[in-house]
Amino acid sequence: MNEIAKIGTSTYKLRYQDGDNGLRFQDLVYHGNFKGMEPVRDGVIGDRVMRSRAKSKVLERVTREDVLKDQFTLDELNDLNNYLAWNIWDVLVMRATEGVSGMIPRQEYEILAFMNEFYRWPEILRMTTREIGAEGVIQIGATARREVGIKVNAVHDWCIGAVGFGMGRCGLLALEAIKPHDYVEESNEILKFMQRVLWGKRQDGYILNSQDRYRCAIHDQDVIDSLVTQIEWFEPGSDAHENFTRFNASAELLAFLDHFDNRLGLGDTGPYELPDGKLLIIRDLFTNEEAYHWSDVCDAAGVPHCYTLLLVLDAEAMKLEEIRVNDISTTFTRPKNYIEHIVGGAVLVRETWNTPMSEVYPVKIADLAPRVEGIQQATLGLYTKLSRMSRRQLITNGMYTYYIDMILPHLRLAGTYEKACKDYDFWEIDQRVANYYYEINKRGFAQTVVPQKIFSGEGYLPFPEGTDLGRSKYFWG
Repeated sequence: MNEIAKIGTSTYKLRYQDGDNGLRFQDLVYHGNFKGMEPVRDGVIGDRVMRSRAKSKVLERVTREDVLKDQFTLDELNDLNNYLAWNIWDVLVMRATEGVSGMIPRQEYEILAFMNEFYRWPEILRMTTREIGAEGVIQIGATARREVGIKVNAVHDWCIGAVGFGMGRCGLLALEAIKPHDYVEESNEILKFMQRVLWGKRQDGYILNSQDRYRCAIHDQDVIDSLVTQIEWFEPGSDAHENFTRFNASAELLAFLDHFDNRLGLGDTGPYELPDGKLLIIRDLFTNEEAYHWSDVCDAAGVPHCYTLLLVLDAEAMKLEEIRVNDISTTFTRPKNYIEHIVGGAVLVRETWNTPMSEVYPVKIADLAPRVEGIQQATLGLYTKLSRMSRRQLITNGMYTYYIDMILPHLRLAGTYEKACKDYDFWEIDQRVANYYYEINKRGFAQTVVPQKIFSGEGYLPFPEGTDLGRSKYFWG
C-alpha cells in the first residue's frame, strides 16, 4: 500500500515528512540580495534553501543556553536578516489579495511605523529585559502556551524582528538615512527579544513557524483537551454552520478595522489533530483594543477585547493537501476554501486583555445573533469615525497600531508598559520619523521604493564583514 493510501484521501501529512518539498502556493520566486544565485520558492522548500545558505546554526534548533546569550554573532545577525527577508516575502505574497477598506493610507503608515520601531524599540526592549531578565522574556512567550485570547502570538512575536528590525532597517537603508554598519547593538537588542519570546512559546528549539513546516501547535495538551469540550458539532450548510461562519466573518472584519486594516487583530494557532483525525484551528479575533482611542465605539457596542473561535476542519472531506499557519498567524490551505469543511466550532469571550483565563467563557452558537449586532454596530461606528479623520490622523493612528501594538502585549505581561510610557515616552514619534512624513511622498517612495526594496527582499543589506558588534547610534554605556 502506498503512502497516500495509508493516509487516506487527505495527503497533508506528507508535508511533514523529511525530504518533502511542500506544495507551491503561488508562482512568484524570491531573489532577495543573493546575486548570482538560484531564486528561492515559497513554503517548505524555500525554508530549506534559506537555511542551507546560512553561515551559522542560528536557524536550526537552538538551546536555552543559546537563547540566553547576550547577543548574536555577526554571522548570526546576517543569517537572521537574510532569512527574515525571505520570510517576509513568503507571507506577503500569500496575503496579496486580502481585503482593505480603501479609507486608510496603509503604505504610508506602514513605512513610517517600520522606521519608528527601529529607532525607538531598542531602548524599550532593553529596559524590559533588564527589569525581568532574559528568563523573564522567555516566560512571556511561555504564557501563550496556556492562554487563548492573548496577543502574545505568532504575528506580534514575528513583528518584533521581521518588522521592527527587518523592515525598519530596510526602509531606513532605502531612504539613505542609515548605513549598513549602523545600529548593530540596537539590532541585537530587537532580535534577541524576538528570539527569546518565540523560543519560550514554541519550546522545540525553533523560533518561526516556517522552520517547522508551518506548524504553530503551541498550546499544551491539557489546554487543548479542556477547549475541545466546548465544541458544538454541525453539518456543513446547516443553520449552525451558517451562523458560526457568518460570525467569524463579521468579527474578523471588525478586528481588521479596529487595527487599521492590518493582521494584528487576528491570530491563528494550530493545526491540532484531534483523536478522530479532524484538525482544530484556534483563532483569536481582537475586536476591541482599549489602547486605541477610536475603540470607544467598540465599548459603546458592548464588544469584548477578544473572541476566540475554535474551528474544526474535516481534512478527509476536503482532501487536504497542505495546511500552513504562517508567521503572521494566518491559516492557508490547499484546496483554498476550507470554510465549507468546518464541521464543528465554539466561540469563547475574553472581556479585557487582562481577564484571567479562568474567566474566559463560551457563547452558544444559537445565541450569537446579539453578538453579531454589537459587532455590526461597532463596525459602522468605526467607518463613521474613520471617514471624519484627516489623512494625517489616519496615518498617525495607523503608525500607532504597528509601533505600539506590536510590542504592547509583551510590555503588558512584563509589567513595563507604564514605565515605557512615563520614562521612555513610548507614545512619542521620533523626530526624524516625524520629518520623514514629508519625505516618503517624494520620488514615489511609499508606492515604488518600498515595494521594490522591502517586499522584494532586495533592500535587506547585510552587516558588512568586520562590523563591530558594539557599534551603536543610540546606546551610551
